Amino acid sequence: MTQRERLTEQLDKGTLECLVCCDRVKQFDQVWSCSNCYHVLHLRCIRKWAMSSMVEGKWRCPACQNTNEAIPTEYRCMCGAVRAPEYQRGAAGAHTCGRACRRARACPHPCTLLCHPGPCPPCQATVVKQCGCGAESRSILCSSKLPQVCGRTCGRTLECGVHTCAKDCHEGPCDTCTETVEQVCFCPAAKSRSVPCTAETGGVSSWECGDACGRVLACGAHVCRAKCHAPPCPACQLLPKHVKTCPCGNTQLAKDSRKSCTDPIPLCGNICAKPLNCGPAGDKHFCKLNCHEGPCPECPDKTVLQCLCGHSSREVPCADLPAMYNNVMCQKKCNKKLSCGRHRCRTLCCAATSHRCGVVCGRTLSCQTHRCEEFCHTGHCAPCPRVSFEELTCECGAEVILPPVRCGTRPPACSAPCIRERPCKHPPHHSCHSGDCPPCVVLTTKRCHGDHEERKTIPCSQEEFSCGLPCGKPLPCGKHTCIKTCHKGPCDTGKCTQPCMEKRPSCGHPCAAPCHVAAGTSCPSTAPCRRPVRATCPCNRRHAERACADNARDLAKMMSALAATKMSEGGSVDLSDVQRPGNMLKTLECDDECRVEARTRQLALALQIRNPDVSAKLAPRYSEHVRATAAREPAFANQIHDKLTELVQLAKKSKQKTRAHSFPSMNWQKRQFIHELCEHFGCESVAYDAEPNRNVVATADREKSWLPAMSVLEVLAREAGKRRVPGPVLRAPPAASPAAPAPSHSTQHAVTKSTGGWATLTSTNAWAARSQPKPQPAAAPPAEKIDYFDNPPDN
Repeated sequence: MTQRERLTEQLDKGTLECLVCCDRVKQFDQVWSCSNCYHVLHLRCIRKWAMSSMVEGKWRCPACQNTNEAIPTEYRCMCGAVRAPEYQRGAAGAHTCGRACRRARACPHPCTLLCHPGPCPPCQATVVKQCGCGAESRSILCSSKLPQVCGRTCGRTLECGVHTCAKDCHEGPCDTCTETVEQVCFCPAAKSRSVPCTAETGGVSSWECGDACGRVLACGAHVCRAKCHAPPCPACQLLPKHVKTCPCGNTQLAKDSRKSCTDPIPLCGNICAKPLNCGPAGDKHFCKLNCHEGPCPECPDKTVLQCLCGHSSREVPCADLPAMYNNVMCQKKCNKKLSCGRHRCRTLCCAATSHRCGVVCGRTLSCQTHRCEEFCHTGHCAPCPRVSFEELTCECGAEVILPPVRCGTRPPACSAPCIRERPCKHPPHHSCHSGDCPPCVVLTTKRCHGDHEERKTIPCSQEEFSCGLPCGKPLPCGKHTCIKTCHKGPCDTGKCTQPCMEKRPSCGHPCAAPCHVAAGTSCPSTAPCRRPVRATCPCNRRHAERACADNARDLAKMMSALAATKMSEGGSVDLSDVQRPGNMLKTLECDDECRVEARTRQLALALQIRNPDVSAKLAPRYSEHVRATAAREPAFANQIHDKLTELVQLAKKSKQKTRAHSFPSMNWQKRQFIHELCEHFGCESVAYDAEPNRNVVATADREKSWLPAMSVLEVLAREAGKRRVPGPVLRAPPAASPAAPAPSHSTQHAVTKSTGGWATLTSTNAWAARSQPKPQPAAAPPAEKIDYFDNPPDN
């Protein structure tokens, strides 16, 4: 099937694809056909293609890369005779006019077919054609490409017009003449030369050599000074009839002043003033000598010449003007943008009117294989001009793209299954493609690198995998195993750097030094043990992280001091209690606060007072954030403290184990204040929801929550030296009336002042008195005495 038949069938069925949009060309679409390759495309697509790929007023056909200047604007039939042809099913082909094809051909005969896509068939008309030399005439087809020769000698006159062609009869012009011609010049020297026989030299036997003629003129006294020329020579220019003035031309000569050409020409004695061949137009210099014969000497003056770009100028001797014209240059760089718009002209003293970039573009074309070979330009590079005229098929050959195929075109998509055989012998699960096959995704059963476990969900393409567990293989030291995550290949065989786990004989802690001994041997003497231990004071109030060696040193000093004390008192030395594991870490000394707590505890035991709401630390250590927030917003801090106090009291009285309270939404600083304050109440705090609706929920436990001894506001007030005067304490008279019994021991408060702060001790019934409202008596007894304390109670 020819291209014409294939295009006709595809256009009639609407199956032809546009090379630009890859959509089908329907019978009613406006189309455009290339005059070179006859490809048919959408008119709208080719217009966009032409306007976007226009480079220097030209654009290329997307199929054959033929250059065009005019952008298509009209929809015409395939032969171009009818504008916007109408499609009638069954009447004529799609996008044709139905008339005789009027497409222009190389011969004068019209096409015999109706309007059609694709190239016209060869012309079948019979014409009379002569052979190459014109000796014979034959009747042949107009489209015949066979050479017409008769076999005789050509004999046609060559280009020189003198010789004839000696080749056999042939078509086309004859070759150039290969003969030579001997020529002699006109001057008396009679120089000769041999030149090729051409249209100019054929039949010409003389030439002008360019030297002075040298023939004696008709006057007999002078010779011809003109260049070599054909005779005769001109008349002598020194004859009296030719010389009318003095040599400078300013004074007329008398009629009888000269009789012959040999007589001297009278001089006028004035300045010559002839214009010299120097200086710019309109500003020439003149000869400054007196009137003289012969040519004027060179000008001794200087002329100001501008550089090529006109930026500067300089003086040049007039004698050097012929060589300096257009050669005076300055050192200023042009710095104008070139035609590409990317580079700048860096030429010194540039006088160019158009700055065309001479750098090769070199950008990668859309085919991703070749680079742009044009000069640097604006806009996108033109499509790759390379075209292949071989069919492009998919890997299996089921799908084909017919030529011409643009460079960079991908193989056609194919839905058939891939026909390549995998090394693993698993069937492919992907379609036909170009390039390497994707990894096999069939799930198989494989073991990990370290042979720890077996998994059944490993893709076939994955050779090995890591289970994520420690390797566990024994190292060369014999005491450790590989701690790396399950890995491929052998474990490190170098020196083991893991810490030695042999226990020290002094403290029982691991050696912790890098592995330094072989299996079965003991550790050598090592540095002091630096493992941190938690040291406390004897009352367990103070604690600190210390190195084991420092703690052992202090313990040894304590033992030595204790032994010295026992020996000085004459008693026996028994350090068994001190050397117990629990007592070996009590190496810190108690401070004043420890002594205050010890005295407070002793007083509480002596008075048999217990208050579960008083924590072990009478002055809680609030963080800096809590202190800063309370100092900045005391009302907010007091509100949160009261709400947490109420929550803890409710949890203590409730039958449920826990009670919770949800605070309203607030910023993160206030939420942090609640979180840290809950730690002093023994409550759990959790934040919920996202910003800006994030809030905190506090949960109090009946058994684990407590009330702090002092609020943060009270701590700040005490540190600031402020004291609050408490209310009066009413004591009943000695003789109590039955209506108002004397207060019992359980309702009295004992306040003890000691070093380090105030401590408030309440009775056993204080919790009930705090959690429940006090009943008011019917008639208050008269007050016997009012006592004021220096400081308010801390609880």
